[in-house]
Amino acid sequence: MGKVRTMAGRTVLIVDDSSIIRTIIQRELAHAGYEVLVAANGMEALAMIEWMSELPDIITLDIDMPVMGGFEVCERLRADRDSVSERKRRAAQIPIIFVSANDSLEHRERGYQLEVIDFISKPFGPGDIIRAVDRVLSPKEQFPGMRALVVDDSQSVRRIVRSNLIRSGLAVIEAGSGEEALALVEREEAAFDIVIIDQMMPGMSGEELCRRLSGIEGMQQVPKFFVSSMHDKESILSFFKAGASDYLKKPFIAEELHARVETHLRLRQYVQQLKILNRQLEEQASRDALTGLLNRRSFQEAGERTFAQALRSGNDLGCMMLDLDYFKKINDCHGHACGDMVLRGFAGLVAARLRKSDIVARYGGEEFILLLADTGIEGAVHLAETIRELAERQCYGEAKKDLRATCSIGVTTRLSGRAGSLDELIRQADEALYRAKGQGRNRFEVYGRDEKVTYVKMGQAVKGRQHGVD
Repeated sequence: MGKVRTMAGRTVLIVDDSSIIRTIIQRELAHAGYEVLVAANGMEALAMIEWMSELPDIITLDIDMPVMGGFEVCERLRADRDSVSERKRRAAQIPIIFVSANDSLEHRERGYQLEVIDFISKPFGPGDIIRAVDRVLSPKEQFPGMRALVVDDSQSVRRIVRSNLIRSGLAVIEAGSGEEALALVEREEAAFDIVIIDQMMPGMSGEELCRRLSGIEGMQQVPKFFVSSMHDKESILSFFKAGASDYLKKPFIAEELHARVETHLRLRQYVQQLKILNRQLEEQASRDALTGLLNRRSFQEAGERTFAQALRSGNDLGCMMLDLDYFKKINDCHGHACGDMVLRGFAGLVAARLRKSDIVARYGGEEFILLLADTGIEGAVHLAETIRELAERQCYGEAKKDLRATCSIGVTTRLSGRAGSLDELIRQADEALYRAKGQGRNRFEVYGRDEKVTYVKMGQAVKGRQHGVD
């Protein structure tokens, strides 16, 4: 036995009857910063595990060795899963990687049943061992926040799949049957990002589970991955007809499972990122770049929906058109940068007085428009006077410049103006605004029931209900 200590704090036990192989693996792992222990056969390895103060974090294990081979080591360790000794239970869960020249299908199947997490064939190449060990002991969280559902009636298979998925940063939920998996999906608030399904299970089959999952909202686009010992063409075809995204034959190579799962999750990440980018682009396209308010096109779309809802419910709908007074003089005297600052400040002043159900937009230039849900003429008038007063007192920029901008407002509502469409409602508000500007600005006017503009003096607003933030 030999021992090399480093500061890494993670221990690898190398078990191989070849001193050359032990030395090669030992040097590679020690160079990477791992603490390394070595044993020449299985019996020696078990003795070390029994008496050493700290258990190794992982074992690389040759299959064919004198005294005791790799399979017997695995069997003895795994036999203690339910031991009364906590130490033996922890030893039974140590990850094992087979490193062997006898990497046959039969050996893979047997190792699979013993929860061997990976196979490396001899002769192995530079970096093969360290990559396999790193995947277990130093996993990179490639998919943080993503969740996998593993469905298999074999607990040992679930453990193997789980250990591989956790290495990619996935949160893993297990189910021992199709019925249990369905119940989990139905009660889990967060959706799963991939489902690994065994094909042959008692009760509900893998194909039936796949079909049932595909009918659940939010699960249609989730990759469904079959892992099965059946590999004839008819069986594989039935998997895909049931809605499978991929298929892997048992016993599988851990690296192949990892690569296939990674491919599907990468694609899912790209699709999710694309959806986010599309939403951001839609948001940007719907907003005025300067003020952050809705632009005219988006206001028209949202306004049509709001007006239709008001018609169906019979509720009133307030509309206000606002215009900054003498805005051209601000640009001419103070520059366009100051003009932009005033527009942003005024937009914020107006938006701060609105409820979530209201709509505000920059309608064009220095014009703004509001739609006020469930608001009658008294509430609209009260809000108009509030905004006018706030704008009159607002000072923009540095105090020494004393830069101010008043506003003129046109007010109407669906019921008071008897508007039959959004366009008619906007026309009424615009007509009232035109009258307010013609009457000297820094005021509001209300469109009357008789379709004539009714003059309302400053300060004579009807004191209706307070129109504020919900």
